[in-house]
Amino acid sequence: MSRVSDYAFVNAKLRARIGVMHSSHLIDEMIKAPTLVEAVARLDGTRFAHIAEVYRTTGDMQQAELSMVEEEIATYREIASYLPDRPSGFLTVLLEKAEMDNLKNAIRLWYSEVVRHHHISFRSAYVCRSVIVHRIDYDRIMNAQSYQELLRAFAGTPYHEVFERFSLDSLTENGLFPLEIALDHLWFSHLAEALTRLSGPDRKISEAIYTVDVDLKNILMLSRYSYYHHLTPSQLKAVMIPMGRIVEEAERKGALDSDDPMAVMRSIVSRLYPQIMEEIEAIRRTTDDLTTLSENADQIFHIESYLAQTRKKEYMKLLSGSPFTIGTVLAYFFLYKQEDSLVSAVLAAKNYKWSEEKIREALDI
Repeated sequence: MSRVSDYAFVNAKLRARIGVMHSSHLIDEMIKAPTLVEAVARLDGTRFAHIAEVYRTTGDMQQAELSMVEEEIATYREIASYLPDRPSGFLTVLLEKAEMDNLKNAIRLWYSEVVRHHHISFRSAYVCRSVIVHRIDYDRIMNAQSYQELLRAFAGTPYHEVFERFSLDSLTENGLFPLEIALDHLWFSHLAEALTRLSGPDRKISEAIYTVDVDLKNILMLSRYSYYHHLTPSQLKAVMIPMGRIVEEAERKGALDSDDPMAVMRSIVSRLYPQIMEEIEAIRRTTDDLTTLSENADQIFHIESYLAQTRKKEYMKLLSGSPFTIGTVLAYFFLYKQEDSLVSAVLAAKNYKWSEEKIREALDI
């Protein structure tokens, strides 16, 4: 089949959906709504109408948010069904990220029960039980009474080898952070492999977008974990995503073994992403100065904002490219998830009775 026949239908369909996305005026109407109930009512007649229905039926905002996750899963599957094997397989890897987030939620509940001895049964209702990519028994995970029982719940899935590296003792001592980083790295390894299976323009477009994506995440890792959380060189190496130009340059320059990684990396960051150099240079190393810690947190927040804006620009560029590539699909899912996040954030804020001013400030809109 030709690229035109592969993509003409699905990209026309997605461009039509993008054209009617409600983000700006819908979010504004929701923020202005005086109560949560009235904010939910603004979702009627939009693609979020099912959330409004779930909330009216259950009165439970977290159940409504779970329905949003289930809708996202269904949308990935729908779009993948329109595509030939290779781009369809790539979407399955992207969907695996949603599965991993769901899995992390289940693991956090198990950890709360077994390690911290917190009652979690009421929270378990908010974990998606559906098969997302792999067959995972989430109830077995959350109810596991030993680490071996937990490990057996992952038999036959790619996650088993990650959990084999840990134990109940190590998780009790170090928390879930190392495990969650290991899961993230597993997903990025699947992403890297999936990129190699794409061909022609699809591979070029996808590699470009995810190289920038990973670079921006790694810059944030360097600034946050080396300057703010003071990870040791070995810990910092374990955190960095092993993809992209930033980590390659960091390894080549020995930045990750340095006492001051960002000092080594400044020339590289200034060349590749000069827009954040002012914030990078403003971050200072400290261990006990609360004023500096606060200032560093502010600079890291500015870096995060820049990274989010840059990421959006990269995805939006895809919409002006060839209509017969995977670019429109990737842009659609970026915008789809961004709209989901905004709707979810406004509903959560309304649930906590935040003022309109506070919501706008938090969302930077």
